[in-house]
Amino acid sequence: QTGRILLYTHRMPTNFILGTAGHIDHGKTSLIRALTGIDTDRLPEEKRRGITIDLGFANLTVGKYRLGVVDVPGHEKFVRNMLAGATGMDLALLVIAADDSINQQTREHLDILRMLDLKAGVIALTKCDLVEADWLNLVEQEIRQFVAGTLLATATIVRTSVMTGQGLDDLRRGLEVIAAQAEQAAVAAEGAPFRMAIDRTFTVVGHGTVVTGSITSGVARVGDELVIEPGGTAVRIRGLQSHDQTAEEVRRGQRAAINLAGVHHDAIHRGQELAAPGHLLPSKLLTTSVTILSSAPALKNRTRLRVHLGTAEILATMVLLGTERLMPGESGLAQLYLAEPAVTTWNQPLV
Repeated sequence: QTGRILLYTHRMPTNFILGTAGHIDHGKTSLIRALTGIDTDRLPEEKRRGITIDLGFANLTVGKYRLGVVDVPGHEKFVRNMLAGATGMDLALLVIAADDSINQQTREHLDILRMLDLKAGVIALTKCDLVEADWLNLVEQEIRQFVAGTLLATATIVRTSVMTGQGLDDLRRGLEVIAAQAEQAAVAAEGAPFRMAIDRTFTVVGHGTVVTGSITSGVARVGDELVIEPGGTAVRIRGLQSHDQTAEEVRRGQRAAINLAGVHHDAIHRGQELAAPGHLLPSKLLTTSVTILSSAPALKNRTRLRVHLGTAEILATMVLLGTERLMPGESGLAQLYLAEPAVTTWNQPLV
């Protein structure tokens, strides 16, 4: 007899890291809470002051895509925390309040998103219940001019209100559309070696050291041997969680909490990375292509800078190659002499 064997393959949902951006008090945290049911302000001081100070996390499913949401602070004093949270972002949610329009951190956060080479995003116009329709039209025109020439030049603008629920379903659909646009690159990155920049480390009674971060490439499973760099500390995965659920494996585009054997949590800090053995090589010298924002001052040779790389913040001296100065809007080659080692890969963005 002859017959046919039909093979069915089932792919896990594609995972993405969605990051918020926008000025303080424009409603980022309230919008994420309305979308996900999760309050990302977890620190007592954040509750008391009513602002996001450090990174907050949530998760959201839109269609076949799972989004790990990173809610970043909008206050100018906490831009370094925003930069740490921007590491690993695939998609951006730029939040602009209808009653306040574009403000200082709106501009700064959009610059950061541009420098980190994100591919797609959605713009949420919040607090739309507080203003008239004619005003909303004016604000949308201003936003279109503001994002011209950036990754958000053609982004959908969704009018929302967490008080009335306006636009929340439209925003979920908009997020599903941009996830579909980024899917091919995301699937390709799953085949690369495992890498996760660490943004938190703590200890859990009875379990030991736990680190969290956004996974930028690869897959890791319980029992895998990994390395913490810089430092070359060999560790083993004892347990995994993602989206607040125990898991046997985690992969690119997910937020993950990883229980490690072989290291005390005091020996790890934000800025280090967890990676497949041999994947990352620490160095104190980086060769870079540099672009100066048009809004930034000129950059002289041998200027001392703060370099934001992954979740790390490192002092460095920048030596320009072939010139003594880069003017606003110009690009050139340079070498960064870091005060301490860092790990990078080819074409990795930094700020």
